[in-house]
Amino acid sequence: MQQINCVIVSLINYNSLIRDTLEYTLKRDSYNVQYYDYKKQGIYNGINLNTPLKNFLEKNGEKGESLLKRLHEFADEFYGDNATAIKKDLATNTIRVDHAQNISILKAVVPLHEEITAIVRIHEKWAEEHKVSEKIATDLIAADERFYRAVALSCINEELVNQFQEFNKVMQESKGVAGPASNFVQQELNTAVGLYNVVKQQATCKDEVYTNALDEITKMVEMMSGKRDLPKGKTFRDVFNDSKLYLAAFIEDAEKSWRTTFEPAMNELVAEEKKLKEAQEAAKKEAGSKEEAPKAENK
Repeated sequence: MQQINCVIVSLINYNSLIRDTLEYTLKRDSYNVQYYDYKKQGIYNGINLNTPLKNFLEKNGEKGESLLKRLHEFADEFYGDNATAIKKDLATNTIRVDHAQNISILKAVVPLHEEITAIVRIHEKWAEEHKVSEKIATDLIAADERFYRAVALSCINEELVNQFQEFNKVMQESKGVAGPASNFVQQELNTAVGLYNVVKQQATCKDEVYTNALDEITKMVEMMSGKRDLPKGKTFRDVFNDSKLYLAAFIEDAEKSWRTTFEPAMNELVAEEKKLKEAQEAAKKEAGSKEEAPKAENK
């Protein structure tokens, strides 16, 4: 695999760790501690060590510095020792998640992922223009695009449903009178809708499985806002279930493609990095041997 394609795979690998932080917006009985540790290490290493992402950002002026700073802030906010939304409990070796901060996670992940995706596309375009694109990388780019949209839309959809139900509950309790509590939930709901629009607008996939899921969420959002009537004979619960069914089909399809492309690409990347390291060590050894070679005595 040529160097530019190694860079692309490395960038996508890092972005997958940002993406998978979204799992903590979903309510589960438990979260995989080993994968949390893996993500934490990978997210910090990607911006602290000599990586393609760090090198690219450091060479791209104020914009690069700004994104690098935000990635450090992201790492500290969600994986640092003082994190509050996601926290590893050392006493029980479990991951504790404060779902009241779900919107904070979504607000952090979505824009960062989109910006790193833009960097991937810059490298993809360069590879195409210089005719060094390789199928193993281009297939991964396409699969990664669909899988990210599937994960992001599913998590945002879940939050839309939760916030809408919470808003209705608060309004019922206040007998329809808006107040601080309902205004706060409305703001969270509006933020979730805004993030949904970002994910939709930045998408490049256009296949039917994706567009079917997208259409269901769009209809649901329009019904929530009163811009569209509920289908005859259906309740909001039915509408929520419909969106989840279409999203489940999209996730299943997208994840299958992701897994069949990501692992081979990562194996290639690891093999290339191993060869590079071996070559560098051999060069160092050779240089050292030359320095230590005995010099001829002057007579």
